Amino acid sequence: MFAWDAGIGLCFATMDANDTNEPVTAGQGIAALLASAGPLLFFTTNPGLEGVVEREWMMRAEVVGCGVKRVVKKPFGYGGQILVEGAGDRAALEEIALSMRSVHHVQVPVHGFVLPAGDELGRIGRELEELALEPMEAAGRFRVTTRRTGEHAFSSMDVQRVAGAALVRRYGCAVDLQCFDANVRVDIYEQVCLVGWQLTERALSKRFHRVFQPRAALKAPVAYGLLQWARLAPDAAGSLLDPFCGSGTILIEAAQVYPGLELHGCDKDDRAVQGARANAEAEGVGGRLELRRADARGLSSLYAAGRFRAIITNPPYGIRFGQHLNFARFYRDILRECWTVLADEGIMVVVVFKRKVFYRALMQSGLFKMLEERVVETGDVYPGVYVLEKIAAAQPAIE
Repeated sequence: MFAWDAGIGLCFATMDANDTNEPVTAGQGIAALLASAGPLLFFTTNPGLEGVVEREWMMRAEVVGCGVKRVVKKPFGYGGQILVEGAGDRAALEEIALSMRSVHHVQVPVHGFVLPAGDELGRIGRELEELALEPMEAAGRFRVTTRRTGEHAFSSMDVQRVAGAALVRRYGCAVDLQCFDANVRVDIYEQVCLVGWQLTERALSKRFHRVFQPRAALKAPVAYGLLQWARLAPDAAGSLLDPFCGSGTILIEAAQVYPGLELHGCDKDDRAVQGARANAEAEGVGGRLELRRADARGLSSLYAAGRFRAIITNPPYGIRFGQHLNFARFYRDILRECWTVLADEGIMVVVVFKRKVFYRALMQSGLFKMLEERVVETGDVYPGVYVLEKIAAAQPAIE
């Protein structure tokens, strides 16, 4: 069984020293990367969550008795990518993959090759015309999807056009970008082309029905990652608080993953509180959440000291609190209030956009031991994620 191990952690951040996989580069590695005795799967997620995906995959595989032969994080040198090789029934492994909470899409990689300079599109067309792709055998309609990274003289649409024409010649079926039976992936990573097909029709991260949709909301895989970093066992009990609950993503994810937790949230914005309540009801977990309108800078007047075993939150960064907010004081206040309502040795996981300001406030407060500092992409920005443990013997400063 899997348990928390401080030596390896739950996952590795974008720049984690333990994330040592050598990326595949042109002229080397692609054949070895795709050579396997067991089924291969390729996951996409938010950069910084690669280790969360690894742990979830290994835990799920163990539960159903499937082995894991390989996990390669960032195989092409880019965050948010994980290649896994399983041992066991392919259908069972694919079923596990489609139940993952930490990923966006699941692909089956089957072929890779290096693109020759000056004849990249020609090589793609020739390879695709000769390649056997299982879903295409029975497909009446298909589409080609491309992600292209690096500098090239061609566009993603050029790749899709050439690959699509080659597949039409080989299989004789029609292209349909909306109603398709097979979604063929032809992705370009610098000078390496990876071909396969996508198992997911819709991103697994889009699992919440949002009645209330704010301008900026955490993706569900990020919320799942924050919960994992809080060292919560699957059968965790006790109370969890999100003092900046927004649309409720963290609390709804917690309600679906941890049946034994009491879940509390608050937000200064009454519209957000009502929206979070509506979102929770739409997901069938409204009865699990205790929500209220309140300013997180006054938590100690709302909740008893030591009430919560964990606080997990994503504070706003100026939009709802005003552009002229004194963030140094704001972070000091939040740290003090969270320290007060956390149980001894309780865990706080906080997403921080103004990292230098927060770090200074954290060091000056002396209230928490910093267990981890990570970087995770969310909404095309890269905030820090701090995992903190309450120092019970500390004395908060009075301001």
